[in-house]
Amino acid sequence: MTPDSNYFNYWLGGIVGTSELIASTDGFRRAWLQGDTSITSIHYYDELMEQLLGDLHLKENTVQFASALKRLDAFDAVSAFAHAVLSLERTVQENTDLHDHETLLASREWASLQAAATRVIELPAAKTYRTGRVDIDLP
Repeated sequence: MTPDSNYFNYWLGGIVGTSELIASTDGFRRAWLQGDTSITSIHYYDELMEQLLGDLHLKENTVQFASALKRLDAFDAVSAFAHAVLSLERTVQENTDLHDHETLLASREWASLQAAATRVIELPAAKTYRTGRVDIDLP
């Protein structure tokens, strides 16, 4: 099945934009810990997972769009990002300490997710989808 290119562009734009927030050293810290609602509409961890796993169907669409991602030399990075998201979700479900945003953002698991998100936004193919945000500290 050939994916709809408009939907693929929308989807990859969502992945890159969310990856920018995750890779940022201050985006979710300001939004989740300081209550800065101007940064994002993702005000809680559960909303982040809902956006990635529900709205953007990260797991399913990474598989569906594998050929397109491979043509962009982005499959490995996006696949690693999907794995990091799923790993974090499993760990948070098992470790109730990580339900606290401050603990979560300081965790080894969050650092792994940030590293995977950074790989996504550093892809040459991601340049087209980068937001140009100046309101958060981006790598």
